[in-house]
Amino acid sequence: MRVVIRYIALLAVVLGAASTLSAQSLSSYSYDTSNGRVATPRSKMEMGVHLGASYMLSSSDAVELNPQIGIRGALSMSLCWSEDFALQMELGYIYNKIDANLPGLSQSEQAVKNGVFELPILFSYRGLGPIRLNIGPVLSLAGTARYDLPDERIEFGRMRPTLAMAAGVGVELSRHVVLEARYTSSFTSTDNYFEGVEFSTRSHWLGFNLGYVF
Repeated sequence: MRVVIRYIALLAVVLGAASTLSAQSLSSYSYDTSNGRVATPRSKMEMGVHLGASYMLSSSDAVELNPQIGIRGALSMSLCWSEDFALQMELGYIYNKIDANLPGLSQSEQAVKNGVFELPILFSYRGLGPIRLNIGPVLSLAGTARYDLPDERIEFGRMRPTLAMAAGVGVELSRHVVLEARYTSSFTSTDNYFEGVEFSTRSHWLGFNLGYVF
């Protein structure tokens, strides 16, 4: 819980700094006096919430991994300048289960519970009508994967390294509703442990999110 509070506080600092920058930007206006239009700000802030499904693709030579479809929730803030560009930051949490098993030993199967707090920082291009193209780095702030034995809880190890890269395509279904498909890829493998076996895992994520923008 303390880790979660720390990173929420970190996001609040980032959002506060971005809000200050946005407030300064909002002081610049574009005018069109030829047709009597009122002044409109060149930049704006967007806040939103996202909820969706996430599927993890994992591979390992030593252990059989069968991830289940999980869920993802996130808070987002976008600093938009003009109508075509935005910087989108999110604080998200992904949860899913993974059926892990040693090859040839069906009785060794365990349900690994995996959770990841992530901070995507995405450049968003919005100059294609309702289509949004998003790309940028993803910081994994905290991640845990564990499985339970009858008398103890075993650490499986993180399933995502600190730095990853995400790319996504979104569609504005309405002024406030956005549907997005996103792919997140890890740059490196993670070190994991299962039933006495140490091994490396390479994981990727495919997600479908529905977002509401205030």
